[in-house]
Amino acid sequence: MTSISEMQHPSSEVGAVVSLLTAAAAPDIQKAAFLKYLTPDAGFRHPLCHVTPGPGSRDRVLGIYQWYRIMSPHIDITVKSVVHDTANNVLLLDVVQKFHLRFSPFSPAPSRLLVRLTLREENGLHYIASQEDFYHPDARIHSATEFMSLLIPPLAPVIRVGLSVAATASDIYAKIGQLLGFWAANAPSEAHGGLYDKRND
Repeated sequence: MTSISEMQHPSSEVGAVVSLLTAAAAPDIQKAAFLKYLTPDAGFRHPLCHVTPGPGSRDRVLGIYQWYRIMSPHIDITVKSVVHDTANNVLLLDVVQKFHLRFSPFSPAPSRLLVRLTLREENGLHYIASQEDFYHPDARIHSATEFMSLLIPPLAPVIRVGLSVAATASDIYAKIGQLLGFWAANAPSEAHGGLYDKRND
C-alpha cells in the first residue's frame, strides 16, 4: 500500500491529501487516507448531502466518498489554489474536478467548486474536522436548495433532513456496491492511526 505521510504543513500538503481522499488509485488507499487525515467526528456539508459531526461520523463521510467512486470509477481533481486562515485554522481550496458517471456516454465536463476545510491541530499535526463544498451558482441543484430555503423558510428543516437522508443513502449504496465488488476496501478500520493515537515520543 502507498505510504501516507502526516499533514504538518497544510497549505503545501493539502493538494495531495485531497487527491488521496477523492481520487485514490485503490479503495484501501482511500480508506487509509480517511483514517489518517480526518478526525473520527468529522462533519461534511455538500449541496446534496450532510453529515453532522459526532461519534463515528467519519465513517459516514467515507461512505459518501466510496459511493462517489462507485458512481464514477475515474475522477480527475486539481487544487488550483489554497488559502490558509491560520488564525482559525481553516483552508479554502479552489478546486476543479471532472466527474464521469459509470456507463454514461457523455464526456465529463469540468466543474469548479470552493472547498472549506476546518482543521484541528494535535501534536503539530493537522486533521480535517469538517468539510464544506460550495459550487458555482450555475450548479442548479445547489441553487435550488438554497433558493427554496430562502423563499420558504419552513422548508429549511425539511431540506436539512433530506440532506442527512441522502448522506445515509450514499453510505448504504456504497456498502451494496462493495458487496457487488465495486470499490471495496479490505483494510480494517483500526489499521491506521489518526488524531487520537497514543503518542509516547
